[in-house]
Amino acid sequence: MRGVESSLTRSQLLSSSARGSAALLLGATAIGALAGSAQAAPPPAALGNLAAGDLAYARLLIGVELLAIDFYTNAVASRHLRAGTLADARLALINENEHYTFLAYVLTAAAQTPLSAADVNFSYPSGSNYSAASVVGLAVTLEAISLGSYLGAAGNLSNPVLASAVAQITANEAQHLSAFSLRGRQPAFHDAFPTALTIAEASDALDAYTS
Repeated sequence: MRGVESSLTRSQLLSSSARGSAALLLGATAIGALAGSAQAAPPPAALGNLAAGDLAYARLLIGVELLAIDFYTNAVASRHLRAGTLADARLALINENEHYTFLAYVLTAAAQTPLSAADVNFSYPSGSNYSAASVVGLAVTLEAISLGSYLGAAGNLSNPVLASAVAQITANEAQHLSAFSLRGRQPAFHDAFPTALTIAEASDALDAYTS
């Protein structure tokens, strides 16, 4: 899978600012027909003041979304996925871009510069892009990280507007995890209380795919 010039480190994720643009484009994937079913609808209320802890989580979740976007971009381009699995990956890519756009807005509204893909170097385990089964397996792994990261954030945010949007995104990440679990012939759901990751645990999980 592709890499880009700079590296993503825990200090970048948790720092108050980083290089990059708040805009992130989907690229030339054939997703126009799906766009109407995946419109972003975060809470309409103004964000207001954001505590330092809320901003730290927003920066962390930006990293989560950039990893997801990079993965799904490559998954769609891999030509391994067919029919329903490819449609799921394309729609997940739309969702992750919309999540990123909202979180970038959160940081921009707080006079901070969110990370962009140009700031991050991604790496994946050997063989993770060799077949449909390996791509789906990695999707399940990364969606579990995404879900755990958002669950951890949901329990620690103080801003109600941000907390509401994060709850919406958490539900969407759970949908992704269920969809790709089924594509990989695994149960669609399991634990009554899925594991929430601390901000340090989520950062450590991201470190396995970034350098």
